[in-house]
Amino acid sequence: MANILLTETCVRSCPYCFAKQYMADSSENDYISWDNLIYIADFLAASGENHVSLLGGEPLLHPQISNIIKYLNQRNLSVTVFTSGIMPIDRLHKFASQLNELQNLRIGFVCNVNEPRFSPKGELERVEQFMSIFSNRTSLSFNIYRTDFDMVFLRDYIIRFGLDRHIRLGLAHPIPGKKNKYIPTNEFYLVKNKLIEFFSDNQSIGIIPGFDCGFPMCMFSDEELGLIYKLSLGQLCFQCGPAIDIDSELNVWSCFPLSDFNKKSLFDFTSYEELVKFYIDQMIKVRNELKGIYPQCDNCLYNKNGLCSGGCLAHILNTFIEEGNFRNMIK
Repeated sequence: MANILLTETCVRSCPYCFAKQYMADSSENDYISWDNLIYIADFLAASGENHVSLLGGEPLLHPQISNIIKYLNQRNLSVTVFTSGIMPIDRLHKFASQLNELQNLRIGFVCNVNEPRFSPKGELERVEQFMSIFSNRTSLSFNIYRTDFDMVFLRDYIIRFGLDRHIRLGLAHPIPGKKNKYIPTNEFYLVKNKLIEFFSDNQSIGIIPGFDCGFPMCMFSDEELGLIYKLSLGQLCFQCGPAIDIDSELNVWSCFPLSDFNKKSLFDFTSYEELVKFYIDQMIKVRNELKGIYPQCDNCLYNKNGLCSGGCLAHILNTFIEEGNFRNMIK
């Protein structure tokens, strides 16, 4: 499933942001054009794709966001919008009204939230307004970038606003060669302990954990894996593959942490399958040099049989850079 960046303009400056360096190079009011959006839709439709994600920056800032969703639905593409939920209240109500006018709408929202203790009051109020309006279409996303995180507020949001009970959980990863906040690999066990405690405490209300890529399977014991497997309804994956991000100028890359890793143009490819294969091949080249984020990944049976990819490639590329950036595949 491809991710389309509608704008590089954002409403927050999160310390862990994978896109921080990329967004810093963007200009104000940098929105995708209709010509480029139509080209992407044609490209995906020709490849038989039926689902697309809208990202930013903040995708809801695009002045044509309602029409974009309507158009993509008309092109037989279901839409997931990854948003902070932060927008002026008048624009929020206008957006909600416009969506209500559409028939057979196929859209869901993933609202990326930060801990309330690190968020300004005005920001929290807007996020809560968004969740109160789009409650039944919204699930939560939470990025972990420090070891003293607290997830209780996620449960409170779900109950208070009647949100979908699936929570996307992401580990903040490094941007190779750049600076952002993330969890070092030797502190993953601290993250694991808090996750297991939260899941165990909230089994009764049916919260469904969804792990984004980059979690190594060996973070968890067999008993913990069994718990997570049941809570996630069997949707437990420790593999890493290209997400495919497409920006407003039709540049493409594997995923945000790897946005400087073999960035290409969408015009370089004739199909979505060809695009995905290219980035899979680039990932394989790197993993042939270093299997995973830990030394034991080299001889791990689960890594060899493809059950676990050995963590996020961004950590591995950072290791290469620290060695002197001499490896051909990262040039």
